[in-house]
Amino acid sequence: MKSDRLKGDVAVVTGAASGLDRGIAYELAMNGAIVYCADLNDQGAQETADKIVKDGGTAYPLHMDIGSTESVNAAFKELFDKSGRLDILVNGAAVSRFSQLPECSDDEWNFVININLSGTFRTIRAAYPYFKQTGGGRIVNISSTSGKSGGNWSGAHYVAAKAGVIGLARYCAGYMCKDNIRANAICPGVAETPLTADANAGKLEKMLSNIPMHRMATPEDIAGAVMFLVSDESKYITGITVDVTGGRYIYNN
Repeated sequence: MKSDRLKGDVAVVTGAASGLDRGIAYELAMNGAIVYCADLNDQGAQETADKIVKDGGTAYPLHMDIGSTESVNAAFKELFDKSGRLDILVNGAAVSRFSQLPECSDDEWNFVININLSGTFRTIRAAYPYFKQTGGGRIVNISSTSGKSGGNWSGAHYVAAKAGVIGLARYCAGYMCKDNIRANAICPGVAETPLTADANAGKLEKMLSNIPMHRMATPEDIAGAVMFLVSDESKYITGITVDVTGGRYIYNN
């Protein structure tokens, strides 16, 4: 269902070429935002933007490698030069590896941390001056329940990075409040994404057995929570983490 709740807002969604982030980009656009679908995967970003436009929204693909400061800075300059404002940043882009701590190499650790944590830092740092020129903004970091629970199937690097983006959201909430910028995080439970497609089937089944709703989260489930956190309905909310887990913690505290 389309609405004008975000009419006039300019949003960036990283990782928008697929998965949860494609769903988030679509939801924001269907609620009136002009959405820049940022990704290293140009074809996927274009496909997301095309789907949004086909369904009556406004969206553009945006090439962005969040592992590169130069790429991130250039992408934000490009969109601001084109749109003249920036209102919403959703940090969804992520990678996952499943090597456990004893087998995890320095290279693998650095790769995951560089994308999942440092990449989120880069996008926020690049967006900050544009938010200020716009008069404020809203940031949502997509974390993971692994960042709170310690994880039982992801690697140490993924867990550490996802815990880090929660802390980064809280830092930004405090530091940027003076600039009318709100920052929050969302922790999806196990979800239907390309990352979980590579997970061990046995571990995945065990995790689902501990979820009262007995299913994985869909992109629509996560997009709804994002929509709340970037809308006026949450204008007095900053620095929190929202769990979207299907009730996972009801029996597992």
